[in-house]
Order: sequence, then structure tokens, then C-alpha cells
Amino acid sequence: MVKQSLKQKGASTQTVFIRRTLKSNLLEGIIEIPSALKNRLVELIVLPVDSEKKRKENKKRVDSPLRRFAGAWAGEPLIREVQGQYEVREELL
Repeated sequence: MVKQSLKQKGASTQTVFIRRTLKSNLLEGIIEIPSALKNRLVELIVLPVDSEKKRKENKKRVDSPLRRFAGAWAGEPLIREVQGQYEVREELL
């Protein structure tokens, strides 16, 4: 059985997870095991649900560094001038 755990320290949160390899028959009665996985070596990963929700919320808010500038223009409304006619160019060979 392989035991692994990881602690990641962020600005104010700490995420811990457990990763183990074990026989699937040890999980019977705890979770529903698909027939294709019965009596096989499987990997079990345990993650905290509450910190996962926080990560998803933070990811939605900070998709791009430019996001914080969206809608930041506080001056007069921007007006796009008429572009005029498109010039005809010579064809490339």
C-alpha cells in the first residue's frame, strides 16, 4: 500500500489530501464498487470538499489579470469613428 499526502500552503489556506493504493474489496460496504473494479488494485484519493469549493470560487474571480481592468474606464464614453472605405490591394503572387 502506497501512502502519500501533500500539504500546499497558500496565502491563508492549507490543502491536505490522502492518496493510497489498496485492494478494492476493502472498500466494499463503504462505497459502491463497479464490477469492473472488484478484487483489483485501485487508487483512492481523499480531498476536502470545502477547500475545493473555495478554489473554484477563487478561480472564477481571477480568470485573467486583465479582469480587474474590465469596465475601469471612468472618462467620457469612447466613440469609434467611421473607418472609411477599404483600400484595394494588389494580389500576392
